[in-house]
Amino acid sequence: MTDLLDSVHKQYPIGSLLVWETDEPIPTLDRLGPFRFKPSGEQQVGYLLDGHQRLSTLAGALVARDGAELASVDDDPGRWDLAWSIESQRFQHVPAAAAADATLFPLTSLLDTLRFFTAVDGLRRELADRPNLADAAVADISRVARSFQHYRVPVIRIRQTGLSEAVEIFARLNSKGQAMAPDQMVSALMYRRTDGREFDLAADIDGLAEQLAEQDYSDIDRTTILRAILANLDEDIYRTDWTRLTSERRDELLTRMQVGVDRTRVSLDLAVGFLKGVGVTTSRLLPYSLQLVLLSAFFDRQAQASSAQLEVLRRWFWVSSFSGWFGGANSSRVNSLIDEFRHNLATAASERPVVLATFDQEARALPHPTSFDMRSARTRSLLLVMLSLEPKSLDGDPVRDLGRSLVEKGPAAVGRILQQLPQELVARPANRMFRPPEAVRGSLKPWVQHCAARGAFDVLASHGISRQAAEALLSGDDVAFLDLRQDLLIAIELEFQLREGVNTSVRQVGSAPVDTG
Repeated sequence: MTDLLDSVHKQYPIGSLLVWETDEPIPTLDRLGPFRFKPSGEQQVGYLLDGHQRLSTLAGALVARDGAELASVDDDPGRWDLAWSIESQRFQHVPAAAAADATLFPLTSLLDTLRFFTAVDGLRRELADRPNLADAAVADISRVARSFQHYRVPVIRIRQTGLSEAVEIFARLNSKGQAMAPDQMVSALMYRRTDGREFDLAADIDGLAEQLAEQDYSDIDRTTILRAILANLDEDIYRTDWTRLTSERRDELLTRMQVGVDRTRVSLDLAVGFLKGVGVTTSRLLPYSLQLVLLSAFFDRQAQASSAQLEVLRRWFWVSSFSGWFGGANSSRVNSLIDEFRHNLATAASERPVVLATFDQEARALPHPTSFDMRSARTRSLLLVMLSLEPKSLDGDPVRDLGRSLVEKGPAAVGRILQQLPQELVARPANRMFRPPEAVRGSLKPWVQHCAARGAFDVLASHGISRQAAEALLSGDDVAFLDLRQDLLIAIELEFQLREGVNTSVRQVGSAPVDTG
């Protein structure tokens, strides 16, 4: 916000505003910055398509709020209190304790003539004992005011176009050079008011995202949710030609999309239930978000899966996770697999074994990763193996809510054991473990040593730490500890992979791609 104000002050360009003038009623935000607007009674209105954040900052900073209808919900109303600091010669937010500071000129007094002179009189009174400073301060404030008075923001007006054209123009002219989010594009192009009701896909996706967040799957992005809906409609989940599609098939697709949203609420619940059943308690541990899309597509067709179907799904999940299948799969292969999930696997007779034709169930796992990076599906697969050991706390009880800890803390929930070593050693997965409740911060080395000193080797084993490794750490041999722990983690992984029907890697250790998404 202060950077934008500084750009105006220095007469730097801040981009243009994009406005669509139409008489078509469209759902719109009812607030700009701290201000709330009542619905316009005019037949033709202008919708701001691009520039909302910039205009919100300028309005919130420069327009006085006396008598205005303010937004009832604002997480941080203090962010609109901005001032020009006469001392530091910059724009800044005004802390409550500094509200009476005479050297902070409120920006809401900058462009309002009466407020400006009132504020200047107050400034002169505060600096009455230093008239030279007061004169310089007033001259400074006047220069700042003129810079805003003389600044011009270009406005691009779109007239006599339909919604499809307006959205396409926005996507091409967006001043930040960023494409419209896919679900926003589809929502805008397909919006329609029918029988007094509105179909707003973006709002429905908000609801699906909240539903997932309640199950600790808050990291699932909106595009993934849109793809789940499209998969359930047997549409291409990578479709990009929305303008052409909605102009050709709008009525037919609109009806199906409304139904698809309702079906996806159910299928996503079933998909998350399956994932939690195999140990993926949070989206932070999900190797690939597309796995959720495929599972949702399957359960949309088959809510009551047979034991044979669940066995195929389980093996597919682990093979695709360990082998990095989605990291190398193109859109055609993913769409083909969705089709097979929905029309072959979901309809297979329960007594007949199912073999996937578009997925190599014999693919080998990638090797144990050389470094810990939660953006890698291979690292997340290792974490799922470590989680299957049911890590214990010092009292011997399993640590509860490790998945929720990952949601709240991210990678920090998987702490480092050692710190003072060369980077290639510190970065190894063998140097990471789920943080027990007794060690809320810092290195986990003291906790491991304390367990070893107490002889709590069963607790350490639940974290993938052998007795020999713990004793090496007690003796001060940090490198031997990492080597011994890596050997044990590899052995635990191999046993896990064999149990889940995953062919093991031909190499023990190797680099892993950063491929989640």
